[in-house]
Amino acid sequence: MENRLKVWCAGISDQVVPGTTTVLEGAPGTGKTAALDDLAARWEASGRQVVRARGSALESDLPFGIVAQLFDLVDPDLVPAEALGAVQLTAAAPDFPVLHGVYRLVAALGSRTSLLVVVDDVHWADAASLRWLAYLALRVQRLPVALVLSLGVGERCDDPSFGEIMAACQRIVLDNLTSAEVGLLVSGALGEAAPEFVAACCEATGGNPLTVTRLLRALAEDAVPPTAEAAWRVAQRGAEVAGEIMAARLRRRPAAVVAAAHCLAALGPSPHPGVLAELTRLSPVELAEAVRTVELLGVAGPAVLDDMPAPARAALHLRAARSLRAHGASDRAVADHLLETSPGLEPWAGGVLDRAAQEAVNHGDTAGAARLLWRALREPVANPSRALRLLGIAELVGDLPGATARLREAYQSDVDDVESAIALSYALHAAGEPAEIRAVLGSSPCAQAHLAVHGLAWQEAVPSTVSLDSPAGVLHRVMVGDIRASEAVRLVSTDGVLASLASAMTLNLADSLDEALALLDEVDRGQAPVLRALTNVMRANVQRRKGDLASARADLETAGEHLRQDGRWHAVTAWHAALLADILLEEGRLDEAAAVIAGATTEDTRRVWSFGGVLTVRGRMLTARGDDHEALEAFLAAGRHCAAWPYRNPAALSWRSGAALACAAMGDGERARDLAMEEVVLAREWGAPRALGMALRAAGRVTAGAAGRTLLEEAVRVLRGSPARLELARALVDLGVVVRRQGDTAGARVCLRDAVDLAQKCGSSAMAARAYSELVATSAGPRRMRQTGPTALTPVEHQVAELAARGRSDDEIASTLLMPAESVSGVLSGIYRKLGVSGRLQLADALLGE
Repeated sequence: MENRLKVWCAGISDQVVPGTTTVLEGAPGTGKTAALDDLAARWEASGRQVVRARGSALESDLPFGIVAQLFDLVDPDLVPAEALGAVQLTAAAPDFPVLHGVYRLVAALGSRTSLLVVVDDVHWADAASLRWLAYLALRVQRLPVALVLSLGVGERCDDPSFGEIMAACQRIVLDNLTSAEVGLLVSGALGEAAPEFVAACCEATGGNPLTVTRLLRALAEDAVPPTAEAAWRVAQRGAEVAGEIMAARLRRRPAAVVAAAHCLAALGPSPHPGVLAELTRLSPVELAEAVRTVELLGVAGPAVLDDMPAPARAALHLRAARSLRAHGASDRAVADHLLETSPGLEPWAGGVLDRAAQEAVNHGDTAGAARLLWRALREPVANPSRALRLLGIAELVGDLPGATARLREAYQSDVDDVESAIALSYALHAAGEPAEIRAVLGSSPCAQAHLAVHGLAWQEAVPSTVSLDSPAGVLHRVMVGDIRASEAVRLVSTDGVLASLASAMTLNLADSLDEALALLDEVDRGQAPVLRALTNVMRANVQRRKGDLASARADLETAGEHLRQDGRWHAVTAWHAALLADILLEEGRLDEAAAVIAGATTEDTRRVWSFGGVLTVRGRMLTARGDDHEALEAFLAAGRHCAAWPYRNPAALSWRSGAALACAAMGDGERARDLAMEEVVLAREWGAPRALGMALRAAGRVTAGAAGRTLLEEAVRVLRGSPARLELARALVDLGVVVRRQGDTAGARVCLRDAVDLAQKCGSSAMAARAYSELVATSAGPRRMRQTGPTALTPVEHQVAELAARGRSDDEIASTLLMPAESVSGVLSGIYRKLGVSGRLQLADALLGE
């Protein structure tokens, strides 16, 4: 019943009449044989005669094999003498007397009642039979005979006789079932079906009638109800059924096709041509034809390999591993085949598995790395310490239990292995056990660089001395404040992920913000979640310092997604929360900022250095609420927290400025000035304009009279030479207020108008509102808040615009922001429209000002 639907839709019964030749075409499984069965049954039901044959690859070289199948049951007395050789398979060649003798036999059979001659899979017919079929097709119009042949779509037959047949025939093509037709079959077999169940059947089978029929039979045997809730069962059984059909279809093919199918299934999509040729051992012509046939049949994937005997399958994978290695394939490609073989067969297998596992770890493929390493440990020549270390790293990256114990075992098996010591140090870091880190890393220069990294989080890991030989060491000295910004910038390096991240942080603190962003853009995004989170938090920090709050917010959202996957890295979590709360304050969303701060205040985050940033932002939030006493306590708590570290560079954390402003608000001017001037001194020692401008602004606010105005004017001058636009807006507001109070209304208006524009471009609605209210206080009259330009861009548009302005291509932007490449051009078009520019060359100026 299942395939009668296609027979009726094609109208085959109406088209096949005496005197015609019909070729029925269809892909494997579309119901060609079922259609022929239906047609023969109808023909016989009407009292007419049918003779049938089926081509086979096994009989394609047997002369007159098809003819013998057609007439082997015919009464021998009816067979002309010339045709006996063909019917009895004794004729050696398709000579004219033989062809005409078989033709006379057909004519005789047709004269008694109409005759239907059916040949299935005619593309496999032998040459002698094809010649006779062509002989019949040219003469069938004058006989009460119908000739019907079936042919696989795309199947080739190079015999000239086949061309004669195709020229004289009518063709009917069978397609796959439509979704509506599949629905009818599902309902007929299983009862009324839910749309989701029918859609799952269509997806699992592609509408192939044979696959649909077998799938429904299997589902009926399993008593699977046709409901939406059971739709997931369809995919599971569909894969099994399709695999069985593929295997059966392949078994009927020549050895060359079978070999090509096995090799293609083992090598996967887009195999190396040289490797494929070497594994199949076929000539180029044979290989091309075999691959074409495999693609035509649609036989591929695990089902093909599962049909092989286990020893043969393992031998094929071993040959594939050897060939891929000889052709320069990646270690991971070779290792994937080694996983399917027995250990100890190749002396180089352990090294390949180790390197492939390291690559998997670097790209965050924890499960793949663990599988490779477990296999590597079974190789007799593998390095157990290295394999244990890599397995521990894979478990550490994947947040799997036992990572610390595994890495400790690797470290203890070879205490001189610096890489095992480094890996164990990060396991201790993630587990919140920093006390042991210094002892584990020892005094190796390489390890000391990692100790400096740990010291950025845990006070217990702060190194006593660090050289300037590594970017991490440079960053440590920057945080301590015993190196100037200009010297630190000269020492940056991009040799590896750790070096790039440390150097980007140094450039960020030194106000080389575009250089820091460019460096972060180059960091491999295929890293573990924590490294991706850290990279995006660092990007957000740079964007925040530039005053691009929209881009910073977008980067923080991306970082938050990664941190939700792995929340063990409390220093990154605290930094992320501090930045997010800071941006919420700039947007005037105090309650949301308070909620973020409260959520980030845990026992784990209280122990890391970046919690000082959370405390500082809490102080800012309390200042905005007018609670100066609590704000001062928060700022001073940040100072006490940081005192456990030797990090005093105000470019990293400027808690003294906030504390100074809170003291001034409470009437303690002397203490306020001491705190502010201490920060000014430290900022001058560092030498970067942003930190100095912020310190000068705080000092100017807490200093009365002309001296205060002088400090504020210096802050504005310094910040104009930095990329810190939001801090410049803040200083301009404070200077405008002081100037207005001193009676210089015109000068105040200039400062405050610039501050309004800058704050709006940065996306700080709180700062823009304050600047606007101060501007109105100068009696300048209401000034309309600017609603065009960069402030009109969405967070994603800000990110795209920034990257395009720095010369990134569409593909590079897509890779950096993890978005489809085709979407970038559309986003850029919207950016150009909002900024009123015509192309990339004008973006940089448009983003900086209107």
